[in-house]
This record gives sequence, C-alpha cells and structure tokens, in this order.
Amino acid sequence: MLTNTADILDGLELFKDFSYPELNTIGHFLDRTARKSGEVIFNEGDPGTYMLILVEGRLSIFKGGEHGTQLLSHEGRGRIVGEMALLDQERRSATCVAETDCIMLTLDAAGMHRMSVERPLLAYRFMLNLAKLLSRRLRRTSGMLVEYLAT
Repeated sequence: MLTNTADILDGLELFKDFSYPELNTIGHFLDRTARKSGEVIFNEGDPGTYMLILVEGRLSIFKGGEHGTQLLSHEGRGRIVGEMALLDQERRSATCVAETDCIMLTLDAAGMHRMSVERPLLAYRFMLNLAKLLSRRLRRTSGMLVEYLAT
C-alpha cells in the first residue's frame, strides 16, 4: 500500500495537473480514515460535509426510491465519492457502504476553506478540476438517460 499521500494522489484524474510538491501540499488538507467491511460510510439524507478518495477497498453506492433501494455502482481504488457535498453541503444523495475493508482520504469543508485561504491558487485549480470531473459525470449520466428513454 502507498503510504505517502502525494503517491496516492499522483495519477488520479482529479489531480493530473498538479506537480508532486503540489500534491504533497494538498495532502496536508486531507485526513486519512479506515472503515470495516459492511460499515456505512454515509446514508442518503445525511448532512454532507466532505468528499472521499478511496485508497484501498471497494464501496457500494445505493439510492432509495419508490420501488426500494437500488445499487447504483461499485467503486474501487482511486474513485472520488461524495464530491457534491463538498461543494454544496446539501444532504447526501445516496448511501455509501464499505464492501471490503477500506482506507480513504477525506477533504471536508473546513479543509477546503483552509486550502482556499492558505493556498488560493492551488484551491482554485483543485475546484476547477472537481468541476470538470462533475461535468464529465453529468454528461455520462445524461447520455445514459437518453439511451434509457429511447428503449
């Protein structure tokens, strides 16, 4: 397992435009946490204040609805989860459960604020990359919706 935060971030799409020293700096604003298999990371409807980067393990994402709970996705190493909550601090839109033992890096609103005060250009570039990530996900989801409605 990689133990240096910069090594973990290096190569992830969200951080592709950052130098290694910048990744080290970003690492100072992240917290590391571990969760056991079967543990709920957050529930749909919970207050959202942080995003996570999955370092090790697998997560399942579920969404409740009129016809019960549906599995939306399985997420593996390097995936970013809960990023919308970092931006809008709204309630969680889905439930996240550890499929296996997991190690994660988290960035909460306080850490993001600290980064924006202490390293504003770095924070701006991070938020720009996060916006691009969300845009790609929205485009993909829109495409899937169009395909679904066409059937």
